[in-house]
Amino acid sequence: MAPKAARKARSRRSRGDNGAATQETTTDMDAHSTGAATTATSVDGDGPRVPGVSRERALFFATGQRAAAPTSPRGAPEAWPGYFQTARDLSENRLAAQAARVEELQKKDQAASDGADQKWSPRKKPRQTILTTEAIVPSLRDMALATLAQCVEQIEALGAMDAASRHEIARIVAANRRMTPDVLRLFIFAGVDGVDVPDCSAIDEESFVATVRASTEGEGLKLTVLRLGLCGRCITDCVIEELGNALQTVEILSLRGCYRLSDAGCKLLVRECAPSLREFELSCNQRISKTAIDHLSELKQLSSLTIAECPQLDDAALEALLSMTNLRKLSLDQMEKISDEFVCQLVQKLPHLEEVSLARCSQLTDVAVRTLLESCRELKVLDLSDLDKITDAALEAVRTLRHPLRQIKLRRCLLLTDAAVDHVAFGAQSYLEDLVVSSVPQLTNAAITSLQAHCGATIRALDVSFCRKITEDALGIFTDSAHSLKSLALLGCTQVSARFLQCHSQEDLVITGHPLLTGLTLRY
Repeated sequence: MAPKAARKARSRRSRGDNGAATQETTTDMDAHSTGAATTATSVDGDGPRVPGVSRERALFFATGQRAAAPTSPRGAPEAWPGYFQTARDLSENRLAAQAARVEELQKKDQAASDGADQKWSPRKKPRQTILTTEAIVPSLRDMALATLAQCVEQIEALGAMDAASRHEIARIVAANRRMTPDVLRLFIFAGVDGVDVPDCSAIDEESFVATVRASTEGEGLKLTVLRLGLCGRCITDCVIEELGNALQTVEILSLRGCYRLSDAGCKLLVRECAPSLREFELSCNQRISKTAIDHLSELKQLSSLTIAECPQLDDAALEALLSMTNLRKLSLDQMEKISDEFVCQLVQKLPHLEEVSLARCSQLTDVAVRTLLESCRELKVLDLSDLDKITDAALEAVRTLRHPLRQIKLRRCLLLTDAAVDHVAFGAQSYLEDLVVSSVPQLTNAAITSLQAHCGATIRALDVSFCRKITEDALGIFTDSAHSLKSLALLGCTQVSARFLQCHSQEDLVITGHPLLTGLTLRY
């Protein structure tokens, strides 16, 4: 009996322990749930639910272990703005966020469609040789002129040769740095009517005056065209005075790099030496002032004027230009002090301008360009290179007024986008032959597509150097349809591979500047 009674006592104790444990566990769970609910309720009354409550409950029911009590940020300053402020912010920002999302989706769709459309399939097999300037076989005339230029010191006279051939020989000789006083006599002689010497840097004053005087003997000098480059060493006020009547018949005078001519020399040119000038060019001169411009305004027959790289001249110095109503061509390159107000006044006084160049006039903005386009409806040539303040809005007038632009240069206009090219292409679609948009970094395939749609039949020369967002697929599609295209400049366009160079369909297209054509090795 004793063993049986002992077994019953142990069973009763075991059931009592299990009941106590179960009761204890239930009590702990109830206490924990009550505490958690109290915590959640109390927090709900003051603000958002304390983070971590759900995690704490799940941990307890899964493992039976109680997590550490959540810390309440009652001691710290409240960073949450509250329900009402949050709802207000969401309501106010909803439309803006929706618009931003729609715009982002549209951009992605546009980029995807552009990428899908700009897939070029070459029509021809890869060519063995790429046509470049160096690869063009020269004509028999060009080879003969190059041979004469190489032996220029042994030539006695060039008087029987036509003016164009003499000018070409002078260009080659100057490029080879062989234009000496002895060689100069071959180009300035009695009876010659046109002289074009690109580089006079090796000719001094005495040699130039002696050559001109020698040519006045016999038939005399009958010059009508005189173009001298880098002539700062040989052209001064004293030289102009010594030449006297030798320049009386000159109608076209170009003095590039003439840095020693002053106001007195300009006065002699206008009133004594060359009173019948129709075209005048003076560049790289920092000695002339308002007085020289006033003297030039006395030339009533002047139709073309170029005053370039004279940074000392400002609005007041150029005021005399307002009265030169016969001008059809005006170039004021790198006049860093002229303003929008002066340019607006100038183009309104000279509405018949056909060729205008304002390259590197760093202060000009959309105001000057827009007024120029609205005032001069007959523009055929326009150079706005290096105007880094103008935007697409400046060229909207080309679209609306349809200018007969044959050539436009927009080199390094950094703020322009595809819209600017579209304005130009649409407005000048029946006339545009030469477009320069090199170093305009924001241009993409859309610009080439606009050119193809509006100017594919007329464009002859295109420069997209350093426009690295334009793909070779876009260029391939463009060249296949632009049958008049003869010249394409691709300096710095490393995104264009040999596939385009070898497979484009224009056999007569001359490509210049591409890295693969200059001996560089590219990795794609």
